Amino acid sequence: MIWIVVSAFIITILSIWLGYKRLLYIDQITPRNLSITLLCVVILFLILQWMHRIGYFPEAVAGAVMANVYASLFGFFIGAAYQQFKQKSDSGEILYVNRSFWTDIFPNIVAIGIILFGIQRTSLFSDLPFTPIRVTSGLSIIAIGAYSFTIRLVPELRTKGLILLDRKISWDDFFTYSWFAEGVIEIEYKLDGKIRSFKTMIPDEDELFVEKILSEKIAEKLEKDEFDEYEELE
Repeated sequence: MIWIVVSAFIITILSIWLGYKRLLYIDQITPRNLSITLLCVVILFLILQWMHRIGYFPEAVAGAVMANVYASLFGFFIGAAYQQFKQKSDSGEILYVNRSFWTDIFPNIVAIGIILFGIQRTSLFSDLPFTPIRVTSGLSIIAIGAYSFTIRLVPELRTKGLILLDRKISWDDFFTYSWFAEGVIEIEYKLDGKIRSFKTMIPDEDELFVEKILSEKIAEKLEKDEFDEYEELE
């Protein structure tokens, strides 16, 4: 039991560091990558189940492996949640975000539900005995709920950049905007040397305000570029 706890603790610390370093972003998850990953997980699960049946994967080892898997998920999502919270804090105040029930309140309700389910999974308020699997699985669910609190389904316009899901896009990397359709704005930006874009809905009453913010950022960028060119000529 002690070696399971120690190994889970070490895995948690390493996973927190990996989650904080953000080796994976939401926009990097494609249907193809997700399907391949799920297929590999299913194949691995079937192999381990077969090994368990023939006696090469005893229950004690299986429990330790699952406890460490849950510990890694807990550490990764806690590290990512902290990095996302810090990223938003460093991005300054919110200039604009499209607040509504479906983009603001409903996701928080879902996140609270996930956290409550995670607390229930740990058996903290039940008569079930504490086990490494119960505790780590509950903590992993709680961490997913905490991470969900830091993600908005709509972009945030902040003083130092855009927050798009779990990425920060500096205003220096913002290019331009255009109205893709009525009530839908398209914003172009640079990421990893490539020009990308995203579309988001803007209520009619907020269109002029959003245009004002984006126009000011474009003007500030043009002034900065002209100043940099002037310094290079000198």
